[in-house]
Amino acid sequence: MDKGTLTQGAQPAIFNLREIIDGKWIEPHFQPIVSLKRRSIVGLEGLSRGIHPTSRGLIPPHDLFHEAAQQGLEVELDRLCRHKALDDFRMIHSLTPDLVLSLNLNTAIFDQGVTGSGHLRTQVYEMGLQPQNIAIEIVESEVMDLKELQRFVKLYRNYGFLIALDDVGAGHSNLNRIPLIKPDILKIDRFLVEGIHEDFYKQQVLKSLVGMARQLGTLIIAEGVETEAEALHLLDIDVDLVQGYYFAKPQRHDRLEKEAVLQKVGDLGEAFKKHLLGRLGVRKFNMNRFYAYLFEIQMELREMHPIHFDLILQRMVERLPSVENIYVLDESGIQVTESIFSKNFKPHRNPVVFKPSPKGSDHNFKDYYYFLMESGLNKTSYLTEPYLSMASGNNCVTLSSVFKNVDRKKYILCLDINTESLSVDPGQ
Repeated sequence: MDKGTLTQGAQPAIFNLREIIDGKWIEPHFQPIVSLKRRSIVGLEGLSRGIHPTSRGLIPPHDLFHEAAQQGLEVELDRLCRHKALDDFRMIHSLTPDLVLSLNLNTAIFDQGVTGSGHLRTQVYEMGLQPQNIAIEIVESEVMDLKELQRFVKLYRNYGFLIALDDVGAGHSNLNRIPLIKPDILKIDRFLVEGIHEDFYKQQVLKSLVGMARQLGTLIIAEGVETEAEALHLLDIDVDLVQGYYFAKPQRHDRLEKEAVLQKVGDLGEAFKKHLLGRLGVRKFNMNRFYAYLFEIQMELREMHPIHFDLILQRMVERLPSVENIYVLDESGIQVTESIFSKNFKPHRNPVVFKPSPKGSDHNFKDYYYFLMESGLNKTSYLTEPYLSMASGNNCVTLSSVFKNVDRKKYILCLDINTESLSVDPGQ
């Protein structure tokens, strides 16, 4: 079940594992899995804690499973933990039948030849539960026998169980196992979630996982959410299902505070609404500024021969600190000016890899050129999706527009804008 790590500085508990298994000294705790958009609890993760037979103190799961591995008792302990979790969950299920119980599976059993026993299925039916209410969490990186893993997944998916791939994004996870397992759920490791609102790289990795999951028809659950800022950013990048201490710590089934969790979700919804309206307002204001810049530069260029374009751009870019780079293409997509950078631009990436396109470069494969010149849509301006700029190494969008100069020839004015500037409140 739950193999959480020890608290830093904590000492391993001293206990007799055989005594714990024989006496069933296991206490299940449950942590809510929340749908932020539905404002509801959709599931619970079952997490096992040992109880010391003498002191009655809780034994960390890491200690239990470490000792089980040493003594060859992993299968027995795993089955006992599942039995206790299912037994408590059926009481919850009787009151809230739509909840899903997420169970961690000790993947060591795949290497011990017991994957075809159907023991978990039998346990579920004996408790009066149905497989569709159970998600099996698998940490695939711990499995040595991949054929047994595939056999287990196929067998239990056919029974009706949901299959979840746990710890996605952790240092040891292998994304090549996703097509192997074809999971119904990807559980994002807390490493990617912690401080995500302040970490651009974590944001982009999680965005790519969200996009992939959407294409595969796979749900994503983000674990380890501990702050409002983390939760708001997860909502911002379309992660709906979350769990973590911000909403509730794992508790015994009779101590779950459903109303407190829902109140937390409701408060977060109101905070997100304000956050979203504020962000959209700032973005709209900034984009209006950039369109105004675009129009102002075009008005200057329209009166000029191309040989003067560079001078105009150089003069204008000094007044536009938010714009990273400006250049002009002709109607064939050939760059007719140099790439003119703002004086505030400071390269942070390898200049051998990331360098601006020189005059004469061909841009007719770029999406903005296609939409403005080749698509037949008669568009006069175009804004790209964010992309990694090979000119600067920054995340940018390109705002472009068609104009005619004094010779009545068509040109495309392009402004590369650092995406960070789109979210900066100019009033701050």
